[in-house]
Amino acid sequence: MSVFFGKDTVVLDVTSRLMSALVGSRKAQSVYDIKAAVDREYAGFCDGEWLDEVNTEDVAREVLNEAVQLSGVRPKRLYVGVPGEFVTVVNRNVTITLDRVRRIIDADIDYLLKKGNTFDETGFEVINSSAICYSVDTSDKLYFDVRGMVAGRVEATVSYMLCETRFMDTLIGVAKRAGFKEVRFVASPWAEGITLFEREQRDASYVLVDIGYISSFISVGRGEGVSDLKSFSLGGAHIAADIYEVLQVPYELAERAKELVDLNLSYADDAVLVADNEYTVFASDACEIVRARLEVFADLIKTVLDGLESPSYVPVYLTGEGICAIRGAKKFLSEQLNRNVEICAPRVPGYSRPDDSSKIALFTVAETLAKSNIGEYIKRVINGGKQ
Repeated sequence: MSVFFGKDTVVLDVTSRLMSALVGSRKAQSVYDIKAAVDREYAGFCDGEWLDEVNTEDVAREVLNEAVQLSGVRPKRLYVGVPGEFVTVVNRNVTITLDRVRRIIDADIDYLLKKGNTFDETGFEVINSSAICYSVDTSDKLYFDVRGMVAGRVEATVSYMLCETRFMDTLIGVAKRAGFKEVRFVASPWAEGITLFEREQRDASYVLVDIGYISSFISVGRGEGVSDLKSFSLGGAHIAADIYEVLQVPYELAERAKELVDLNLSYADDAVLVADNEYTVFASDACEIVRARLEVFADLIKTVLDGLESPSYVPVYLTGEGICAIRGAKKFLSEQLNRNVEICAPRVPGYSRPDDSSKIALFTVAETLAKSNIGEYIKRVINGGKQ
């Protein structure tokens, strides 16, 4: 077996509903051996604040301890996924001059990324950096990878992902108590962008909308980086909450109604969507409520995209657990946005739902970073394994 594959990687994915710990390795380019996968609901976060920090710490430690015990690995390094609400993106133009005109190597790109990392922001720390595009003094074109090209000077637009240190402090404390000696952080919006899309898709701008349980983000990416990122505390739980509040039914029944509704259908007024011994949810009522909340999502997404100046021909890719499973939601959003909307998800057996996007993106990035430097990672894995 190649050195590139083998030892187990441990990750902790954090969403607004779940703490998820995965332990495993990649046996081949698209073959994963997951030895342990533990998901547990917790209080979550809203507006960039933990709703219950003690509960957050307790549940994170529980899933890590259980995953480690199930897999039998010895805790050493942990990779933590950082949700969009705790991430800020800063783009910088960075230039390096080589010692002579020669071929550009991985070390040059590593140095370029580090050169622009001169941040001294109180409360934030750079956790990931990657180039959106490059240019060289021997050509007037823009490139998404210049390794192997001959040049004397290299310039790049680099996106730096900064994480709030209070988020890091919370999870570092948890990891240490769980026995991990080292903790590294990966921005979930960046990880999803470079793993959900093929290199050809990332050569042009893409718009990724991850709608979660109570928190969502919209990112615009290109090449290896993220050019813009906006997060907001609104998710699929708000749809169930609307049904609960408007129809005065138990929240569990409201969630079930959200799962069963089909916006493609024209229901009769007396058609029952879901009921129990005491309460009834009519399908037409549920449809009206779901559409009203999706209009809020659409207005918010449209406002964000207008502010990001994303071209109207760029499709919107939808992922996350919030609304992807609602039948007809994709079509409804497409009509509201006047854009093509596509649902995207990981292409990993056993983890191929939009709900799995953040955890598998994190695992893919972490598993590779654990076994190679950033240059090899971008060059081989994100470019489809090509040398």
